[in-house]
Amino acid sequence: MTLEVYYLEETDSICSNRVVVTLAEKGIDDWIRHKMVLMSGDQFTREYLALNPHAQVPTLVHNGSVIRESSIICSYLDDLEPDPPLKPADPVERAHMQEWLKLFDERGYEATAVINFLTKFRLAESIEKLEERWKFVTNIDRLYRQQSVIREATESPYVMRAIGAWETIFKLMEKALADGQPWIMGEQFTLAETVSAPLVKVLEMLRFLDFWLAPYPNTRAWWDRVAARPSMQQLDTFPNNALDEDSPHAVAGRKTAPAFREKLDEYRAKFAHAY
Repeated sequence: MTLEVYYLEETDSICSNRVVVTLAEKGIDDWIRHKMVLMSGDQFTREYLALNPHAQVPTLVHNGSVIRESSIICSYLDDLEPDPPLKPADPVERAHMQEWLKLFDERGYEATAVINFLTKFRLAESIEKLEERWKFVTNIDRLYRQQSVIREATESPYVMRAIGAWETIFKLMEKALADGQPWIMGEQFTLAETVSAPLVKVLEMLRFLDFWLAPYPNTRAWWDRVAARPSMQQLDTFPNNALDEDSPHAVAGRKTAPAFREKLDEYRAKFAHAY
């Protein structure tokens, strides 16, 4: 079996780290690593666009067949190696897990990307470099979202949408974890963890988790369990990781936290009924 992964070796790389964590949880270590750097434009090369026309990272190549989209790649990897299983055996439970994956993909991913651009990219990257990158962005929704957040900061409407997305996710997680079982699907550690944990990792890097998860003790305990796993701890061997108090994320998070917390409080005051 030849397994190649085109990925980013960065602690805040949401999609790549989903795959990296899933590989570790499956015990798959004989994969060929193709490290990419977004700010260098590696995703826009002719060779990579032939594999992934949307210029998105990661991409998996298995025996010459190309698999795209991070959550799909994770599911594919789980099917390649039967043990340990990261999907429930029961079809109903498997369907329920897919609901979680859909939620993380459709709401959690975009929300985390917004918060990452609000903080690290807005404060640590030059506008000249970002404008050069925007010339090659293939998705107009992503382009407008990034530009709005960079230019309008916490006044961008995307920021309130991002807060609302995570508040919905955290409320649902808090309810699911209220039964005292350790993981989202109960006793079994599943793709619901490997797909969601890299998203939450970015909030940890920004030092946002302590204040954001204060109303969600079950979710906080879940995160502490996830973060202690070797598959997640490996992410802190990457550059600019969550342990580094001088990292771009930690610095940007501290600078942005006061304004961000005001928006979080505003959302909770206006939408306490929302789910």
